[in-house]
Amino acid sequence: MKDIAVLFDESHYGLDVLDAAARLAGSQGSHLIGVTALNQDPVSIHDGFAKGGALPEIVALRQSAMASKVLNCGQNLAKAVQKYGADGELRVISYVESSSESSLHALYCDLLVLASPDIPGTPQTWAVHSMLRHSGIPILIVPRAWQGRKIGRRIIVAWNGSRQSRRAIADSMPLLTGAEEVKLLIVDPDKTSDLLGDEPGADMAAFLARHDVSVELVRLSAQGARVADVILEYATASDADLVVFGAYSRARLTESLIGGVTKTLLAGVSIPLFVSQ
Repeated sequence: MKDIAVLFDESHYGLDVLDAAARLAGSQGSHLIGVTALNQDPVSIHDGFAKGGALPEIVALRQSAMASKVLNCGQNLAKAVQKYGADGELRVISYVESSSESSLHALYCDLLVLASPDIPGTPQTWAVHSMLRHSGIPILIVPRAWQGRKIGRRIIVAWNGSRQSRRAIADSMPLLTGAEEVKLLIVDPDKTSDLLGDEPGADMAAFLARHDVSVELVRLSAQGARVADVILEYATASDADLVVFGAYSRARLTESLIGGVTKTLLAGVSIPLFVSQ
């Protein structure tokens, strides 16, 4: 991965996400693009009634505050990339930017790192669901509870034979080849024989092994539980630090009406997720 982008801010959580992205950039030898949003602070009552000579002072104060924020973010980015031996650049976006403007920052990177839940001041177009719809870029989601732990040593790959899960495997290959342990997980393999054949997962496990991935094939029965819950429970029991999956392998309408793996995983993320669509 040559270019990784991360959305961060000055909050404690925002800096944790920046640290995770910088650590990954260092391990991958990547260029880190730090993106921060400048949101317009609510206008106070006094500002709203400013007149005449007071207006330039109000404008100057706001410009000074924004400049200070940009400077602090740049310094934090510089410290993070230096810590992990990477290099980086800072890009500043508007809180109200459109989805097309968001894509300009995301289209030319190999991975986008986002927080879950969103960091304060995240533009709506930079939310996970929006980026999945509009950018086509794989996303690494870092949960608030992760707090600086390393990502990508023990990886669970959720495999169901869909186009989306195949895309996720291809996109995450730089991480899979560098992991200490990769488990290819199939839930309810008896229900996937039409896609995966008589030995579900065997072909994909062989494919990964030929790419020098240290892979183990695991087949589990959901026994009536939700597939997403089975994936998360197994990942937790395996002390995994990353789950790779393809988003929306079921129709979006079905996901929105009755739920699905993507909706459940994104709603209750406790382990970092690598998501492609």
